[in-house]
Amino acid sequence: MRPIAYLALLCLAFMTSAPARAEWRDIAYADMAKMPLMLKKVDPQRVFVYFYKVVPTQGQPSLPQDLKLQVLTQGQVVPVAIGSDGRFDLPLRQDWIDAGAKVQINQPKNRTAVSLNLNARVPPGTRMTYAQLTESAPVLERGIKQMAGLMSFLAPSVKQLVLKFDKGAPQSVTLVLPDGKKKVWTSDAEGLVRLPWEPDWRGDPVVLSAPLTGIDPQMK
Repeated sequence: MRPIAYLALLCLAFMTSAPARAEWRDIAYADMAKMPLMLKKVDPQRVFVYFYKVVPTQGQPSLPQDLKLQVLTQGQVVPVAIGSDGRFDLPLRQDWIDAGAKVQINQPKNRTAVSLNLNARVPPGTRMTYAQLTESAPVLERGIKQMAGLMSFLAPSVKQLVLKFDKGAPQSVTLVLPDGKKKVWTSDAEGLVRLPWEPDWRGDPVVLSAPLTGIDPQMK
């Protein structure tokens, strides 16, 4: 499962949460805060960046003018400012998770959706080691195990990394093995290369035909 697939499921859960009152609907604060709090523990180098966003659902031309977001925790209401592009900063606190806090939005599920967007850092340039290119994979695996807790032995691992190039001419990724042999992957019509996740290659050099525009680690 890709992280983006997990986030899509998370987004769906946000959209289908039952409202506590007619004018507000609730989203479990833990669903939104657990992953960023986990990244603080396992990703000190900030390999992953994340942001929260409210978006209009299909068929809605824009966000409602009266859109409001707040956190309800232990009887206290904490307003959350939303930018003109729908982005917002959510305070991240473990004690709010422990207290069963809720994020509340004053719009029905057929008008807005709330999402957590997670992106892996893209190494600059076209020459690097395999470890530099795939730095997001071990971070994601540590994070998934951290979230799984006692069930970490059942946590999924990274299967491959989807490398994204600009669409257009075919691009390539070349890995040079210690014996001098080369492995070459070529992008498809969408500008994507599916690179296997092999920790044993971490010290081997990689040459890209062009800089990447994105990296998406995918889980088994």
